[in-house]
Amino acid sequence: MASTSAQASFFVPSFEIERRIRCAQDTFSQNGFDAGLLFQNLDRFYYSGTMQPGVLFLPAEEEPLLLIRKNLERAAEESSLGAIRPLGSLSGLGTILIENGYAVPQTLGLELDILPAQLYIQLQNIFPSARLLDASIALRRCRMIKSEWEIENLVRAADVAAGLMGQVREILHAGMTELELAGLLEAFLRREGHQGYIRTRGFNMEVFYGHILSGPEGTRASYIDSPSGGLGIGPAFCQGAGFKELRAHEPISIDYCGCFNGYIVDQTRMVSIGEPAPAVRKAFEAMREVQEILKSRTLPGITGTEVYDWALEEAARLGYRDTFMGSGPSKAAYVGHGVGLELDELPLIAEKFDWPLEENMVLALEPKVILPEHGLVGIENTYLLTPGGLEPLTRAPEDFLLL
Repeated sequence: MASTSAQASFFVPSFEIERRIRCAQDTFSQNGFDAGLLFQNLDRFYYSGTMQPGVLFLPAEEEPLLLIRKNLERAAEESSLGAIRPLGSLSGLGTILIENGYAVPQTLGLELDILPAQLYIQLQNIFPSARLLDASIALRRCRMIKSEWEIENLVRAADVAAGLMGQVREILHAGMTELELAGLLEAFLRREGHQGYIRTRGFNMEVFYGHILSGPEGTRASYIDSPSGGLGIGPAFCQGAGFKELRAHEPISIDYCGCFNGYIVDQTRMVSIGEPAPAVRKAFEAMREVQEILKSRTLPGITGTEVYDWALEEAARLGYRDTFMGSGPSKAAYVGHGVGLELDELPLIAEKFDWPLEENMVLALEPKVILPEHGLVGIENTYLLTPGGLEPLTRAPEDFLLL
């Protein structure tokens, strides 16, 4: 077990928490919120530094109040906030606020994108005179711009992802199953400090480390919003690696997340046991060309929709209009997304996403194509957006790996 001092090195610094709170409070003031109530684990962690069960009351102007159901001692150890109190019954929340010197808010921001309906109804009864508004976009927008401390964690996550491909070269062989390969790679990731869980925001969005997909079976669509999903191990988890045997000369897509101290990078690399079909090679080089076009054009001020449209134009020019990012009704309507503490952070590189991109956003770009007779082919890297353009964080060799 890690020592207390070693664990403390992973704690969110007080200056980082202060920066985040200022961003949220500025956004609340601009949107007319008296305060926000944060219930979701990741939101509470981002703005307080602890994920211990409870709720964070975040007023637009005053000091936040962190209310903890249990593990109060651990919350006080992990969080730099000054006001941390025990929370008994949620029904007494209004009284707790008054006892701690806060006015009962009249406009209250909530995480309505993920808040359970039952909890929403309970909050209506607790604050009968308050207008309950959606603060989810305001909270998530603050997370789009990464600080220097966050970027350092993302670089460490990219180190983990880079080491993964060295393991592939050592352990992959014909005859093993996707699951066997997945298990060995996941063991490596855990040894490197991967938390073993990929957090996502989307409702019913589930991801476990990532996907290993091989051959035509890897093109099967699944229930998640992705260009493909694969067979998985059955209807109960029909995505990612399954019992399928890895065969020679077929494309193997390794789409795994590096993770360090909660921060995620997304990376896809292609492998084959022996030379793949010419169509696979051609498609791979086309997706790399799409990637390079996006890298060369993406600058602060460009919108996510513009980048997405460029990707579609290039894919069509190269002959992959119908199978780029999936096919038919399963086609994904994006080519990239923000990453950070969650895999599906803002911004989106997608249609109808007209927010200008900003410096210090971290974006995963994943141009991919479905070849029904061969498999999924593509590439993915995570980038930091700088004044001069996109700088790669993920840096495993991009060449098609032949074994």
